[in-house]
Amino acid sequence: MITVFLVSAVLFLFLGFPIAVTVGLSSVIYILASGIKPLIIIQRLFAGIDMTAILAIPFFVLAGDLMNMGGLAKRLVRLANSVIGNATGGLAVVTILGCMFFAAISGSGVATAAALGSIMIPAMVKRGYDIDFASAVVASAAPIGVIIPPSISFVIIGVLSGTSIADLYKAGIPAGIITGIFLIIVSVWMSSKRNYKGEEIPFDLKNIWNAFKDAVWALGTPLILIGGVFGGVFTPTESAAVAVAYAIIVGRYIYKEMSWNDILKVFITSAKTSARILFIISNASLFAWVLTIERIPQQIMESFLSLSNSPIVLLLIINVILLIAGCFLESGAIQVITVPLLWPVITKFGINPVHFGIVMTVNLAIGLMTPPFGVVLYTTSSVAGTSIHRISAKILPFFVAMVVALLIITYIPQSVMFML
Repeated sequence: MITVFLVSAVLFLFLGFPIAVTVGLSSVIYILASGIKPLIIIQRLFAGIDMTAILAIPFFVLAGDLMNMGGLAKRLVRLANSVIGNATGGLAVVTILGCMFFAAISGSGVATAAALGSIMIPAMVKRGYDIDFASAVVASAAPIGVIIPPSISFVIIGVLSGTSIADLYKAGIPAGIITGIFLIIVSVWMSSKRNYKGEEIPFDLKNIWNAFKDAVWALGTPLILIGGVFGGVFTPTESAAVAVAYAIIVGRYIYKEMSWNDILKVFITSAKTSARILFIISNASLFAWVLTIERIPQQIMESFLSLSNSPIVLLLIINVILLIAGCFLESGAIQVITVPLLWPVITKFGINPVHFGIVMTVNLAIGLMTPPFGVVLYTTSSVAGTSIHRISAKILPFFVAMVVALLIITYIPQSVMFML
């Protein structure tokens, strides 16, 4: 029966079926062919999303969309620009810092690319930056949206593996900062070689203060979300609901950049996005059940043990596999397939599940910006009006920087685990 399961999965992939449909439909075929009661299909599909933590996903998607519509992104950019915008490569650095700030609001790499790309790419081009380089900066920095909490990827990993989402949040902050620092180093180095300047504005404390006052409500968002979770005021799920309420109040009544019609449109868009994510998780639950029945995780673990009993070698192999997978699959699909397979393996090797969750998320972030199918790459290309091929040619130094950050996070666990 496992042959039927694998052949059907490969066939569906070859025919171009979405990953969620592929894993779900092949699992259904396996169950029917094995003579298992079909009722288990319904039970497992609903069990996959019948948990409180899942509510965080649609709430965070909605909160990110509301905050983007409400004008928070441009205020964060203005604040970063007032501090370092006149330095060499200043606009590139501002873009990366802006992506890190917005990451703590949206939890999504695609949302970050859309929000910051539409603002920063034209600004960089106006100051003489090559449009492909400007696009590469956005495409490499926007994936930090899945590393810095609140992150939808952390919620999915936590739900699929049973790992503490709050602990993933804590370790995600230094991981995102490390990644951002390496991207900034590369940006400054490349900008100095190309003589890319920042804005022609002097360093002025008054400008910084005015920008800070204007952005204070936007800066309050991560403070409420992350600080509330760390302080034990509310759970990650509750923080997502608070974020939605906060986004509506700030966007509608404080910044006054959203009408009720805008809010309605955002609700509809967010509902569609959330439905796609929940559909993936539901099918993943059924897929994981089939894998467990067939003892596939145990067989993979035995295969790894036959190669090496060293956690260092294991992490290297897994990183290579995830980096390759990121070139061809979207992050949700990778999580659906790999989390049920790898978690028994990493626990057997004594690797901290929270640390591994961070390592996997950084891999997912890199996958978002790598050709040929990186979704953030496509989003940035669309926003900038340039081709994927041209951006890909300029993104290699940023890819190397993120891989170096990944290796540090992988092999120096305390670089991200010290907050636990």
